[in-house]
Amino acid sequence: MYDLIDECGKDLENLGYTTKKLEKFGISIGKMSVEDEESDMRVGEYFILNCPHLYDYRLDCQVYIAEILSEHLKKFSKDLRLRHKDKVLIVCLGNPDISADRLGKEVFDNITIDALNKMNNIFKICPNIFFSTGIETVDMVEMLVKCMYVDYCIIIDSLTTNNPKRLGCSFQITTSGMTPGSGIARFSRRIDQETMGVPCLSIGVPFMIFASELNKNSPQDLVLTPKDIKENVSIAGQIIASAISEVLK
Repeated sequence: MYDLIDECGKDLENLGYTTKKLEKFGISIGKMSVEDEESDMRVGEYFILNCPHLYDYRLDCQVYIAEILSEHLKKFSKDLRLRHKDKVLIVCLGNPDISADRLGKEVFDNITIDALNKMNNIFKICPNIFFSTGIETVDMVEMLVKCMYVDYCIIIDSLTTNNPKRLGCSFQITTSGMTPGSGIARFSRRIDQETMGVPCLSIGVPFMIFASELNKNSPQDLVLTPKDIKENVSIAGQIIASAISEVLK
């Protein structure tokens, strides 16, 4: 199973995948549109930003990445005909008690909403995981979307990768939604436009890699993370929260 579209094992260039190297911070970006519903790739628009030296360049690089992410979030929002006054639900997935899986919680903590304002149209939720709540995340989100007349969702979660050099360094935005738990092979229903009835933008960063990707003799369920995982997740969460806030302000 793959979370990042460019790790699906297919010749993506023949399918329209394009890449571009930027002049600053060694950043590269990739873009792809999947329109074939019969393919085994999720239909939607994909944008990936790779910055191998993100945690070396620090603040200037973080601000730059946030600007690029917000720019493409705005583009996707425009393509989906989303309006500034629309109700948006920010869904911050993951297990906040596990460092590698708390990207959603970091974003949740760094996004400010004006909850007391009657005109507030931005809502956020950090639903935790099924084993902690006994409630499927998809059911919870679906209930909120319907009861609150939400117009679209933004979903954030940690991803897995098969390349250790991409841990914490790749940001993927897609209009194809997201499946809670897919990275660790616990599949539930997908949070996307088909299940929610509203557009769903998802943002993810890989912070986990199965040990078997590095050594075939390793246990299949052993998951590895970066050494500085707490700091890295915190930085990535701040970047994403900054990008989202810029789009919604």
